[in-house]
Amino acid sequence: MFAEELAGNPAKKRADEAKARRLRAKREKEAKDARRKKDAERMDAVAAAMCDVNSEPKPVGTADSNGLNAPQNLVGAVSTVADKKVASTSDTPLTAAQIAAEQRKIRSEGRQKNSSAIVIQSLLRSKFVASKTRDEQRVVFDKRMSDLIALAGILKKSQGSDYVPPPATASMLVVQFLFFAWPYNSQKKNSDIQDSVVILSEQDVSRWAKLIRHIVLPGIVTDDSDLDPLMPWLDTLAGERRLTKLLGLCVSSIAKRHGGAGITDKAALFTDVDSVLRRILLLDDSTTKYGGGARDEIHQISRRLFFQNQLAGVANERSSCDIIQSLRLMLLYGSNGRTSPIPAEAGQLRENCIGQDEKERISILFALAVDYLARLIANGERDVSIYCVRFLKEVLAIPLLTWKVKPEAYMRIIDQSSGHRHPPLVGYIQCFIDLKCEEVSNGCIDVALEMTDVSLTSCPAPAVLCLLANLIQLGKQCSSLNGSDQSKLHFKAAAEYHNFLSNLINAAPLGTFSRRMSAVEWVYIGSSSTPIVLSEAVVEQASSLLADSYVRQLFRCAIDPDSLDTDKVINTKSDKDKSYEKDLEEIGTESVSSLAAKEAMVDRNRSFWQGSWAKKLTQSVNALITGPDKQKSRSSLKGPGQLMNTSSIARQLANGKGSVTRTVTNAVLTSEAESGNKETASSTKREHEYSITFLLSLCRTYSTIISRWGGCGKDDLVKRCIQDTKKSATSSKGSDDAAGTLEPCVTALLNVLCFSTSLLDTTCAIIQSNPKVIADLYSVIDVNKRREPIRSLNTRSIYNRNNRSLGECEGNIGAAVLLVFTTCLSHTLMVTDDVEIHDMEKPLPKHQLRRCILLLKKLLYRACCLDDVHELSINLVSDHLGLSLISRSSKVMNDLYSRSSRRLLCTPQFWTEDSLLESDLRRCKSHGDYIRLLSSPVCRICPFLVSFKRRLKLFERIVTTNRIDIQGSNDFRNLKPGIMVKVMRGRVLEDGLIHLNNLGRNMRQRIVVNYLTQAGTKESGIDVGGLFKEFWTDLSNIAFDPNYALFRVTEGSASLMYPNPSSRLAHGSDHIILFEFLGRILGKALYEGITIQPQFAHLFLSFLKGGHQYLHLLTDLSTIDPQLYNNLMFLKSYTGDVSDLCLTFTVANDDFRVSEVPLIANGANIEVTNENKRRYIYLVAKHHVCDRIKEQSDAFTRGLWEVIDRSWLRLFNEPELQVLISGPSDGKIDVSDMKSNARYTGGYSMVDRNIIRFWSCVSSFTPKQQADLLRFVTSCERPPPLGFASMNPPFTIQRVGIMRDGEKLPTASTCFNTLKLPTYSSEKVMKERLLYAIQAGAGFELT
Repeated sequence: MFAEELAGNPAKKRADEAKARRLRAKREKEAKDARRKKDAERMDAVAAAMCDVNSEPKPVGTADSNGLNAPQNLVGAVSTVADKKVASTSDTPLTAAQIAAEQRKIRSEGRQKNSSAIVIQSLLRSKFVASKTRDEQRVVFDKRMSDLIALAGILKKSQGSDYVPPPATASMLVVQFLFFAWPYNSQKKNSDIQDSVVILSEQDVSRWAKLIRHIVLPGIVTDDSDLDPLMPWLDTLAGERRLTKLLGLCVSSIAKRHGGAGITDKAALFTDVDSVLRRILLLDDSTTKYGGGARDEIHQISRRLFFQNQLAGVANERSSCDIIQSLRLMLLYGSNGRTSPIPAEAGQLRENCIGQDEKERISILFALAVDYLARLIANGERDVSIYCVRFLKEVLAIPLLTWKVKPEAYMRIIDQSSGHRHPPLVGYIQCFIDLKCEEVSNGCIDVALEMTDVSLTSCPAPAVLCLLANLIQLGKQCSSLNGSDQSKLHFKAAAEYHNFLSNLINAAPLGTFSRRMSAVEWVYIGSSSTPIVLSEAVVEQASSLLADSYVRQLFRCAIDPDSLDTDKVINTKSDKDKSYEKDLEEIGTESVSSLAAKEAMVDRNRSFWQGSWAKKLTQSVNALITGPDKQKSRSSLKGPGQLMNTSSIARQLANGKGSVTRTVTNAVLTSEAESGNKETASSTKREHEYSITFLLSLCRTYSTIISRWGGCGKDDLVKRCIQDTKKSATSSKGSDDAAGTLEPCVTALLNVLCFSTSLLDTTCAIIQSNPKVIADLYSVIDVNKRREPIRSLNTRSIYNRNNRSLGECEGNIGAAVLLVFTTCLSHTLMVTDDVEIHDMEKPLPKHQLRRCILLLKKLLYRACCLDDVHELSINLVSDHLGLSLISRSSKVMNDLYSRSSRRLLCTPQFWTEDSLLESDLRRCKSHGDYIRLLSSPVCRICPFLVSFKRRLKLFERIVTTNRIDIQGSNDFRNLKPGIMVKVMRGRVLEDGLIHLNNLGRNMRQRIVVNYLTQAGTKESGIDVGGLFKEFWTDLSNIAFDPNYALFRVTEGSASLMYPNPSSRLAHGSDHIILFEFLGRILGKALYEGITIQPQFAHLFLSFLKGGHQYLHLLTDLSTIDPQLYNNLMFLKSYTGDVSDLCLTFTVANDDFRVSEVPLIANGANIEVTNENKRRYIYLVAKHHVCDRIKEQSDAFTRGLWEVIDRSWLRLFNEPELQVLISGPSDGKIDVSDMKSNARYTGGYSMVDRNIIRFWSCVSSFTPKQQADLLRFVTSCERPPPLGFASMNPPFTIQRVGIMRDGEKLPTASTCFNTLKLPTYSSEKVMKERLLYAIQAGAGFELT
């Protein structure tokens, strides 16, 4: 038994162990749950105790009923509750270790809470004590101040002198005030007292005002430095800190909004503080300056504190005492720091966009800063540039500055009456340029002005735009800059001002002068961009630069005809001018079309110009403007801005009494010129010497506007460079650097410049006389002087920091002047008719126009043929000035070339460049080669530089190669079968319309004609080209017959054709189909090289090219309705009240029935007045010349362009296009040309007696008989435009042997242009037989 007990029972043992484990697990779980429940109850007890304490607060430092402080009661209550909770946590007994651990944890938490409560208690007690102490000190301060004020009053009354408190008293009161007024949050440990933002409480503002007025100010303004309260402070560090605090409060009391209604007279406080600051900064007007001894040190401390000489990109990087920074923050966010930089409704409120209190505060600091800068400039201080740059960058670049500052404050920077050499504003600009020379010269002025303390989202106007707007507003009010009084204008200072404006305009956002208001604008600053909606108020301020009256007065002051010798330069003719006039006189009255035809048939191996195009511009210009004879000055040139009264001259022209010469014009205008001279003579003597730099700076400024917003600076016409979208490292703009369309503001600007000033004459004279401009233009047109292409020219002012005088800068000013000149000339030509150009020599004398042609021809030749031919120049960035200069020059040249196409300004050879395209034409082999040559810059932009003959060759080769590709050729044995057309000779138009009208583009295919006899049988002729030419000639003669009512003819001897406005009444809706068919007829004739009979009017030829030339409206009107033209000329020159004529904006059409058509919307109710009569004249002319025939012309050109590409016709002007259509306008055949290019077969030769007789007969024929002979042989009445040398096949005479004269008549093979001429016995018989054959009009029946 004992052994069994020792061994035990294993199964029972295992069961007991399992039971014990289960019990232990159960107990552990119960203990864990109990602890969790105990923690929750303890937290609830703490929360309940906290609520009890918060609901019954007791003062800190007072005992409760148990004699304990509130925080201690709080801790005790928490501990007691916790202990009770621990005691009654659970009925389950805990081990002693668990109970001890739990109590230790509770006691630790209690100690931590007790310590925190003690800290809070001490902090609150200190605050309450400090507040109580400050209140006590305020009471003491008020009593002392009242006693001192009373004492000062008694002394003032008894002795009549101001009381100055002793320095000790003043120091005590200042220390006392700083103790209770200085915010506690500014007295942090290790904080810089200069960076403290001091805001006085409401109760302390009035005390501060009394302290300044009665304590600080008397001691500072007194001459006795011993009574200065600030001087003793310099002996100790605490005193220096006290001085810093006092000065900081002086600035803060103006820049920040302190308290509320604690002071009733804020203006007095501002005045006192301003007096203190001015006295310390030596800006007061007292006889004795604040200086000597320790006062000098006080001045230096104040200077370093108020004006820091370090440039920063963020305003708050400096001390809050800095006056410029404080002024900037006030201008941006107001004295309360919550105002928007651009207040809402600023555009409507304008000067009232901020309150008067804010404006007063800003104006005080503004005037203080300006006066201090003026003192530094006057003393020649070393760091004055930094201060001026800070002021310009941080203050003048604030939006709406002139609306936020009082005029008497900002007038300080534009007033020259205080003894400045020039307005201080110009001095600031000079300092900015000197310090930021590289950024300004490289076009990165927007980067130099960047400040990061204000974002574009909160201020939707970049700094460059704000500075531009503010400078414009300030400049408009400165008599030394605005030109309001010419005697006060400072020319060089104004030049410096406008040169700087041009750089700002160049960097301003595109929306500055754009009509796209409220549109998203991507503003570029450096390499980053931000989308914003520009502030309309800021844009409005900047746009005042383009105000008509302001622009007018600027240029009137800048232009001095006497100093510039404008009349002499404009009117002097050189020997070359006289030579050109002589060449023009030799041409006589020959038509332009005839000259073009002659040019096409003459091969010139020598250029009209002698020497290279790259001769020095200075030599060529001097040769142009110097001559032995001095022409009479234009007495018709009126004073600046005066329009010319040409009423009597225009009436003479309107009544048809002959031409009016320039002498007559001058005689009529003599009295007005004399009155203008008297007005000029009575002008006040200038205070400053005249300088052309002002005019050149204006040209730079306004050329920037014209190039960026004139619609010509965005796209590159030349388009030679491979990748023009690359931007260099110095460029900060995107591709949207210039407007793609002409902005209305530029149109208004050009109206003022062209019609209210004499800028056109002046710039024309400057281009020829000013050495700097001439040298710049020479570098523009001479590729050896300036390798960069013309498209990269810019208007930026480039500055040299080391050697620069006022108003002068580098950069290509000649290009800017030339752009202004070409733009004004182009704009003026729009309203100038041919009579004014040729008979009245307006807008410029004709010899000056010829000089302009010479210069612009060289410029376009370089831009189109010499620029961007090297890979290095391809990567250069295009600039809006260079692109605009090319575009405007091209427009002027095309305008003048179009003018010369009606009435010659110069000989045709005057326009061309020697050998241009000659080698290119020889290199071309295929149709694609010729098309690529057609797309070359010179052919797209200025085709007139190429001789008419080479352009004709290019056109013919384009057509010929295309025709061979489509139709094939006998020469290459690949002639393709054509479209068969059966035509009866009596129904040419009807059969042609049936078979050909629906071909469209297939009209380019070969057309094979089979003629039918009257009996309906097929004629024996086989069409290998001759029958088609005969059919097409007959078809064109019938279709273009005016009796068919599709066309009318102009009045006069020319009888030129243009679409009949009443064609619908004659043919119904089919008239459009007929015009399209006629266009295809003309296109097919040009495509096949067939010259046809019709002579078209100039206005209709303009439509054929792709757009009517609106320069010729009045001249075109004179050809189709001379009576209406005379009436409009009378109206144009009418000096009375036009409203008396009872005209409205309507026009009457009398096509079979009279109908009234409004020219504009509601035109019947709009009266014609003196102000809108020019528009009325333009609209009437446009209606008769363009609108009435637009439907017919559009249909005709649609048909024409289906066969002949529109781009092919743009090579020619109107007379040249007429030559292309029908050969020489006179229709005469050059027999000598025909003879020299004829070929002979069958036994004939040049010396054969029958050939000699034949040419004798042809020479004796009338022009009509010669044309009939040519049509008999070739099916065409007119020779090819390039002469008989270009006829293919050539004109050939084949020998036909006969036994007797009556055996055979002359016959022809029109397909091969061959005349089969029998060997007649005599010249008489030959002539009779020839005339009979060519006049019989038979087909193939005649033998």
